[in-house]
Amino acid sequence: MAKPLPALGVVIGIIASYAAMVVASYATTRLLIRVQLYNSNLDRVLPWLALLIGVAVVLGLLMMAPAIGSGVTTGAGLLLTVVGVAVLVLPIRQALDLVKLFQFPGSKYGGSYLLFDGSVILLGIPLLLVGLRRWALDAKVAKLLAGPGQLRDGRGYQPGYPQQQPQQWGGYPGQQQQPPYPPHQPPQQPPQYPGQQPPQ
Repeated sequence: MAKPLPALGVVIGIIASYAAMVVASYATTRLLIRVQLYNSNLDRVLPWLALLIGVAVVLGLLMMAPAIGSGVTTGAGLLLTVVGVAVLVLPIRQALDLVKLFQFPGSKYGGSYLLFDGSVILLGIPLLLVGLRRWALDAKVAKLLAGPGQLRDGRGYQPGYPQQQPQQWGGYPGQQQQPPYPPHQPPQQPPQYPGQQPPQ
């Protein structure tokens, strides 16, 4: 399992979600123009729809990443929630200035309607809660994996624990090991009795 990097994920999530909001603001505005003009030509709709799907897929893949997924989800939810609340709470002039930060560079269109109807709040708060929950779970798993039972070096030894000597002759742990063959002993002489001649 990859080591969790939630702090890095938060930074990536904020940057990625900001870029996604900029692109989505421009694409949704172009899609809304089709409704306003009663334009039924799908050739002008499909490119913007494909752009929205592509941005969503990239952001989803970042949230699925094992190492940074929890941070990306938390960062995206945090940005969406803060921006959505700020647009609805700030005075109109400051809110419009804030929305201009999410305007596509060089575009003649203003901010997206998504920033004014509260949709980003409805999406941001669940992402924020899910990201924080996943962050806590990743931290718990990383703590368990860092326990003494999992810290091993390349040879399989656990630091801080007495090492068991390898068994040379089989048997069970703690059993007194005996070699399979007795050590070589010199031949024993039969006992001698008084008056008995030693054998020739």
